[in-house]
Amino acid sequence: MNIRGEIHLTFNNEVRRVSLESQRFTIGRGPENSLCLPVSVVSRAQAEIIRVGDDFLLRDLGSTNGSFVNNARVSEQVLADADVIRFGSNGPELTFRLIENESGEIVSLATHPRNTTAGLMASLSDRLNSPGDVCEEASVRQLLVESHLNKGEHDRALELLAKYTDTANLVPLPAPFRASVMLWLGRVYLESKQIDLAIEALKRSLNFYQQAEADKHDDAGLAAAHAALGRALVNEGDLLAARDQLHRALLSARRAGNVRWQAEAHYLVGKADWKEGDFEGARYNWARAARMAEEAGDALLEGRIQLQEGLVLYTEGRLKEAVPVYQAAIRQIAATGNVRLLLKGYSSLSRVLARLGSWRAMEKLLDERLRLARDHELAKAEAVALTDMAELKLLQGYVAAAEAAVQQAVQLHGKTVYARTQRILGRVLQADHEPALAIEAFEKGLAAARERGAIEEQVLIGFELALAYTESREFDKARQQLETAEAATSLDPALNLMARALFTRGQLHVAANEFNEANRAFSQSLSIFQTIHDPFRTALCHAAIGELRLLQRRPESARAHLEEARAAFAKLGAMVEARRVEAKLATTTLSEVQPAMTAVLPAMGGTAQLTMAHQALTGGLKTMTLPSVQRVLVAVANQDLAAILQRGLEVENYLVERAQDGREAFERATAPAQSYQLLLLDALLEHKSGFDVCRELRKAKRETPVILLGGRQGIEDKIEALQSGADDFLSKRNLVFEELLAKVEALLR
Repeated sequence: MNIRGEIHLTFNNEVRRVSLESQRFTIGRGPENSLCLPVSVVSRAQAEIIRVGDDFLLRDLGSTNGSFVNNARVSEQVLADADVIRFGSNGPELTFRLIENESGEIVSLATHPRNTTAGLMASLSDRLNSPGDVCEEASVRQLLVESHLNKGEHDRALELLAKYTDTANLVPLPAPFRASVMLWLGRVYLESKQIDLAIEALKRSLNFYQQAEADKHDDAGLAAAHAALGRALVNEGDLLAARDQLHRALLSARRAGNVRWQAEAHYLVGKADWKEGDFEGARYNWARAARMAEEAGDALLEGRIQLQEGLVLYTEGRLKEAVPVYQAAIRQIAATGNVRLLLKGYSSLSRVLARLGSWRAMEKLLDERLRLARDHELAKAEAVALTDMAELKLLQGYVAAAEAAVQQAVQLHGKTVYARTQRILGRVLQADHEPALAIEAFEKGLAAARERGAIEEQVLIGFELALAYTESREFDKARQQLETAEAATSLDPALNLMARALFTRGQLHVAANEFNEANRAFSQSLSIFQTIHDPFRTALCHAAIGELRLLQRRPESARAHLEEARAAFAKLGAMVEARRVEAKLATTTLSEVQPAMTAVLPAMGGTAQLTMAHQALTGGLKTMTLPSVQRVLVAVANQDLAAILQRGLEVENYLVERAQDGREAFERATAPAQSYQLLLLDALLEHKSGFDVCRELRKAKRETPVILLGGRQGIEDKIEALQSGADDFLSKRNLVFEELLAKVEALLR
């Protein structure tokens, strides 16, 4: 049956019948469209109707006010006879009709087996076997490419456009077709991480678009090409050139009334803001992008934006907040059928769950990731999932299982995951007491990470190498690796990397018998890990502080930290770490006596000293403690608050003195006759801020623990406090005395 399509509409009191004879029929406010509707509610490029065989597909072109079929907003819809099409909530209405050419009668194809988007894609594939003219073939290939890209099937998309990499196949096409073909080729290269090829193709696309006559510019196409080129340049780190392209994309998208490409441009501007450290600007642009993506009905872009927002929260250490954002992104992406991006979402959520200590949930997610990757033959995604599995098994203490997963990942896709697999392999070798082989693995992984430009992986391997060299007593090499890793950390804003750097430095200080410096590094890393809700590394910090206290002959304090660590490890299922801490705890009962002895002996004569030492060694003296008064200096700008803090601490048997401003606080803290066990400083003190006082104390080699009180609650303030040398930070907003007291006791016990 020979079928044709018609649009029936009433416009300006005139009934019109428009035949859909061309393969691509465009509708919009601009005069370049097949059907021009010059009303404000209609975008310049509103929608298109594409014919494939006897099927007609309506696609919204990212219009401002949307396209509706039978009162339902759609992004694309296979049309059935008598469907009512409307543009905007109260815009022009059109009726789609299917007509048999021979009789002129209207026929209904509502039950046609291809009257679904999936069916239409199958029909398009069939059309490639018997192509019409070169323009129709190019259109069919682009429609199929879009479908495959939306599903994350990059290889299939590239196969469809491969013929156009030969210029001879482009020449027969008119300039607009050449432009759109190169645009899609550039987007496929971009999704495949072939950035150089993507940039080349997108620049050619823009040249073809600009060759069109002035009144026939495809603004929607220009917006798409500028946005895609901007995205490529953002990925390359050329942010100045990227912003220029994204500005052009916004202008073109606004001229076209295309919300979809405005959303994409704002999303990418937000990424550029984020890379430049303008977090407020990034959030603003992403919020705009999210609203526009929802308006345009682009679930895939909504998912991409949510993944980026989740990454921001992860980077800032707001792990619990990141979980629902990642879950929402996964739901959006799953609805699109894009398996690659879905796996990326699962991978991001896995990383958060690992840090939160939700290991069982992570394990279930890993099973699903492996199933999806294997079902769709995505070797790279499977290898990444296996490295995550290996890391989880290491945390749980299953070294053999971790090694098996690592080896399988290398065999599947060694090049992509080589750096990470070597890092995990190095940790496996350390667990097997093979330090030399572990260092070799770390060195190989570091070289691979540098070659790929993977900053976070470089930093993590650098920390592992520093620890490995420390254990091997090669302190110069350890310091060099740590300093290099810390320098790279500045290029990545992830808060957990800062905490890991402090923890590693603490281990190095312990090995060098620099106990005061070690204590500060461990305390600072503990504070960060507690803030970002990382229970495993919080437990590691407690364990490290406990072991340090044992070296300092402070068994009561050691036991408190070690018991905290043991409970956390047991809850997580990190049984190897739990057993190691258990062994350390056993030693605290044997060393209880020594601190009591050192507290008493200076006040006694030589004979008494000898006698008491003998009794202790023979078990005659079990414990002996004397009360000690700990002095705290409080310097808080608000005197009412200072008085409250003083009274609260004095009730807890601390000797509290007050300073009126930063200058006085520094002078008293550094006076030869003064000895404070802790300083409680306001960040906003007069004459010298709390930050400045802390910096100058550390410069003067004063190791007194410091808690800074700030007016804000942001992560940025905590980072500044810790970087100034403070041991912890609390906001004065909604300050809870019990929390302050807990932090004081943690630093002084």
